[in-house]
Amino acid sequence: MKKILIVPMLCILGVLNSQNLTIKSGVSFVMQNETSLTVSDDFTNSGGTFTMNSGSSFIVKGSSSGDITYNRTLSTTNWYLISSPVVGQDIDAFVSAEGLATGTGNNIGLSDYSNSTSEWTYYQSGASGTGYFTSGDGRSIKLASAGDISFTGTINTSDVDIGLTTSTNGFNLVGNPYPSFIAANNSADGTNNILKVNETDNDFLTEATIWFWNQGTNSYDLINHVSSARHIAPGQGFFVSSNGANTLRITEAMQSHQGTDTFQRLSLRPEIQLTMTNGTDISNTDIFYIEGTTTGWDNGYDSTIFGGVANEFAIYTHMLSDSQGQDLGIQSLPPENYENMVIPIGINAISGIDIMIDATITNFSSGMNVYLEDKEDNSFTLLAADSNFTTTLISDLNGIGRFYLHTTSETLSSDDVLNKNNISIYTSSKENLRIIGVQNGSANIHIYDILGKEVLRASFEGTGMNDIQLPILKEGVYIVNLSSDRGSINKKIIIK
Repeated sequence: MKKILIVPMLCILGVLNSQNLTIKSGVSFVMQNETSLTVSDDFTNSGGTFTMNSGSSFIVKGSSSGDITYNRTLSTTNWYLISSPVVGQDIDAFVSAEGLATGTGNNIGLSDYSNSTSEWTYYQSGASGTGYFTSGDGRSIKLASAGDISFTGTINTSDVDIGLTTSTNGFNLVGNPYPSFIAANNSADGTNNILKVNETDNDFLTEATIWFWNQGTNSYDLINHVSSARHIAPGQGFFVSSNGANTLRITEAMQSHQGTDTFQRLSLRPEIQLTMTNGTDISNTDIFYIEGTTTGWDNGYDSTIFGGVANEFAIYTHMLSDSQGQDLGIQSLPPENYENMVIPIGINAISGIDIMIDATITNFSSGMNVYLEDKEDNSFTLLAADSNFTTTLISDLNGIGRFYLHTTSETLSSDDVLNKNNISIYTSSKENLRIIGVQNGSANIHIYDILGKEVLRASFEGTGMNDIQLPILKEGVYIVNLSSDRGSINKKIIIK
């Protein structure tokens, strides 16, 4: 049997181009890891075998007939999000061949996400007649032992439309339908990428964000247009959030070949990454300072943390203005007025655990310091390469109100006063006003309409997060005055 083996040293920069490619009967064609092949016209497998190993990439610009096999390496027995890079792989045959982990009852380590229940549904032992993997449909997989999984079928040579649904939430588990890389954001391809085609150019998603499961940190990573270039690998699944019964379009034009060293930072912009760990789990949140962004919501530049499941251990931020309570995993802010941009930090964690928060700070000017304020003990901790914040939680945390991030050239102390940048006031519903940041002591609330008429007067004891029931108010702009023994501030709210 004649065997053709493609290895990187036989390809210019690991890339091979061909006008037509035909695999005859008895021929075995193997693409090794991280090799690339483009066929500018037609591909035909007329009885041989065509095997692609993990990380290789194959693009056919003409027609395609005959099967290929794609091997995807899963290096641990953790859960991964996957998608079939070929058409026609039978699910039952796949489960029988791959050595999946077993779980409770008849559950097998292959599952699908349902946004009608916000839960995972599992393949059942002994199931039959399940059908084929649908192009662009994502699944979660867990192996009994680390190794390769294999998909065999034909190649998509046209655009792929994936139906999106919304029920309990809009989160849909989808995936790369091609045996090549696809561009996710503007940093990867300024025209042909998932977020631009489906959200920036068309309003199909609730936000321009893609969520990836990180099996190493046991949490979701997220990217948007401000993130470094992201190309989604063959066999990779991911989440998007639909704003209705829409169609997610993944196009042939999004395809490319990528090496392992193509993911680079865009520019020397100031950045802060906060990392929280309890010794086992890790959670990150990113803050970018970019020209043209605002302290409010900037779609494609701000992204919420994954909300398809409960986030029991998470760190995130809230917007500085016009917040509606979004928990942000990425927040972009203007690169100016640093001293007055105090960022609310949210944490979800249970009592009794030790947490550590540190910061990776990049491209800030000399003399600019980053402090984490803890309102519970009225302290400021300098976050730097050799210093971090640690504490043992004596009560559950679930939201903002206790921690704030300061960027300043000054040395901060505990002699702080009531500061509008430390307080978030917004309507969580038309009937409820939420006040974040008054940790203790008595406070008073007065709300006025735009003509200066008082429409509400109330008082409360600060608990970090306080809810005030609103009367029936007309839609419009109102001014909230908050006062305590530490001072007084005014905030604008909008009733919709």
